[in-house]
Amino acid sequence: MTSPVASVNGKVLKRLLVLSLLVALSVIVERFLGYNDRIINVSFGYLPVALAAMLFGPVPGAIVGASADFLGALLFPVGALDLRFTLIAALKGFVYGYFLFNQGVGRGRIIFSQALVTLLCHLTLNTLVISTIIGQGFWALLPLRVVKNLLFFPVEVFTLIKLSEYRSAFDRLAK
Repeated sequence: MTSPVASVNGKVLKRLLVLSLLVALSVIVERFLGYNDRIINVSFGYLPVALAAMLFGPVPGAIVGASADFLGALLFPVGALDLRFTLIAALKGFVYGYFLFNQGVGRGRIIFSQALVTLLCHLTLNTLVISTIIGQGFWALLPLRVVKNLLFFPVEVFTLIKLSEYRSAFDRLAK
């Protein structure tokens, strides 16, 4: 017979293992399978973060987002390590968790959460940080970033909808 403490510790250990795997998957997808230059970033590294947020909530989503960004920047740098990007990645994970954590999340919440991430994090905060790093004005960088985000937004929404359709299978594996 197993003790209640052992089963609680087993659940905590499994949760940490799943979250760690999602961090590693996000780093791999972001750094090796995506395109990243100083102004534009195109990857599917948001999917493991969104999955962590869907399965475990806003705070674990924020932790996975921040950890993936920090470890990716530390191990496979594209530029100098900037903790402002890590905070923005945490905010993205938190937003995904806040809107997508409940079971039976509809397409409207998925679209709204991705729109919020796109407008607040990608277009506003990331563009602001990038403009201070490379020394170009915010308004000079914004048009190119708007085009990229307008083109990629439907892809992000579609992949998040597909991810949510398989949520019950992920729940069984993760919990």
